[in-house]
Amino acid sequence: MIPRRKAHILPGEFCKALWACQEEKNFSVSCVGRWEEAFARYNGSQFAVSTGSGRLGLELILRALELKQADEVIIPAYTLKDLVGIIQSLGLVAVPADIDNETFNISQESIEKRVTSRTKVILATHLFGAPCEIIKIQEIARKNSIFVIEDCAHAAGAVFQGHKVGSFGDASFFSFETMKPINTYGGGMVVTNSQRLADSIRLISAGFRIDENVPTAKVISTLCETGFLSTPLAYPALYMMASRGWSTYCSAIYRRVQKPAGRKTFSDFQALVGLEKLKSLDERIKARNKKAQTLRESLSDSIKIQSIIPGSLSSYYFFVAIVDSDVWKTRKFLLRRGIDAGIGSEIADDCAMLLGYHDCPNAKKVFERAIQIPLYEDISERAIKYVAKTLSTSVKEK
Repeated sequence: MIPRRKAHILPGEFCKALWACQEEKNFSVSCVGRWEEAFARYNGSQFAVSTGSGRLGLELILRALELKQADEVIIPAYTLKDLVGIIQSLGLVAVPADIDNETFNISQESIEKRVTSRTKVILATHLFGAPCEIIKIQEIARKNSIFVIEDCAHAAGAVFQGHKVGSFGDASFFSFETMKPINTYGGGMVVTNSQRLADSIRLISAGFRIDENVPTAKVISTLCETGFLSTPLAYPALYMMASRGWSTYCSAIYRRVQKPAGRKTFSDFQALVGLEKLKSLDERIKARNKKAQTLRESLSDSIKIQSIIPGSLSSYYFFVAIVDSDVWKTRKFLLRRGIDAGIGSEIADDCAMLLGYHDCPNAKKVFERAIQIPLYEDISERAIKYVAKTLSTSVKEK
């Protein structure tokens, strides 16, 4: 089985997790502080504040901005639906803007159509690690006195016009969940150049508690998933996920298992793992880009691939393509040939549809036709070409 994704795991992490829970006193009290300083320096930002999850990072930013009830937050029509819930829980209104047909990122033209006197925030997502047109989005925001929050949950290490994503907006948030470019078994980070925002976020999160059991549980589940997907035992579970009748149920179970830690702080164990993995991030992203190029060159011309803006560098959290065929059938075709792939809400959600908007055709099209195919640092060139050939064959046989 060729899995669609793999977590970046350093040797001995499971043992370190157990030791961290049993010997917490051996850790320096400055581990989290050193991690925050290192990440801020890496990202080219002045301040970094670690959080229990990337989603919690978004909530903290919105709370620190001191917005009023019914203020509007423009979001990409194609993104994680959980972000809508976070926005609405704060009494704010999520307004979806359609995406660009090539990059799958929020389009500046669609943003301009959504701006009203109540618009206070634009959420600029670098979807699947591909940088969005953040400069153009900032120009719209400046003209209308709107805050820009960069959603970098997929994009640690990605680059736009020579600068790391996350260093452009008023504030940005990152995720370090198990499959993200930096895997610290949960947790996230907020970065900003505003000391007021950084201080406010620290104050809001001051009462959150540390739970060392959360990263330990995620270490175990990640190792189990990694081992399980490489064996024939994975086929029954994956076939259930590929079935329309079972897919929603299986996805709900998986999301429950992988549920973020909530209102908890980043632990010393996670900080030490993050410091180690940050060292290799740029090299790992280069490796992903090299493999992504091989995949692009090997796929049939009839398969549309997410475009990367010239001069930018994607983290390639996901490699997503659009197929002009039934994605359910395509997925089963791949699975029968030993290739795992993701579709529908396993990739992202049509938030425009969920919010009752029917004027975001690009988001609807991508949601219905997108397929995530395998790409990670240690996938072999032989496997890449096999995946490309098999997908291309699937499209021809539609």
